[in-house]
Amino acid sequence: MKALYVFLFLIPNISFSKPATKSESRLSYDVSGSQSTQNGRTYQEINLGLNWRLSDWLIFRNSAFQRQAQDQDTVYGLDSSLRLEQVFQNKDQTLGLKLFGGPGVRIASEKSNAYFAEAGLSVKLGGINIGAGAKALQYDQVRRDSSGNELPRTENQVFITLSGSGTL
Repeated sequence: MKALYVFLFLIPNISFSKPATKSESRLSYDVSGSQSTQNGRTYQEINLGLNWRLSDWLIFRNSAFQRQAQDQDTVYGLDSSLRLEQVFQNKDQTLGLKLFGGPGVRIASEKSNAYFAEAGLSVKLGGINIGAGAKALQYDQVRRDSSGNELPRTENQVFITLSGSGTL
């Protein structure tokens, strides 16, 4: 019965809606936190992102981050990427779905510079976004954990994100 309700009343209210195109709303920000496990180690990452909407579907994103992991030094840096994005949302912009993906570069401390590709989706519920995705990184230098053990040069992350955002 609930599935029928969602299908009949909720789905018709979600439609493709172009993001705002006024010059004052081409910049947006977001604050997010994520947690995942990679190579048997748990890590948390906090991000403060600034997004510049170049078109209805292309975003230039810069995100300052702090990453803490078991047996590793804390890493600070900046992720810069070009994201392809498709947004589906209701007319009030209180409920929606966003799909994203694209390439980028990570400039970071602790020999953690990398090239990456990421993709994911998020669901908007009011002012909160809940998302999930995957990020593949290729580090340009050998990294070591706090015990001196060599870490892999490639890394595949699966992440869950909780974020809030706004426009500038």
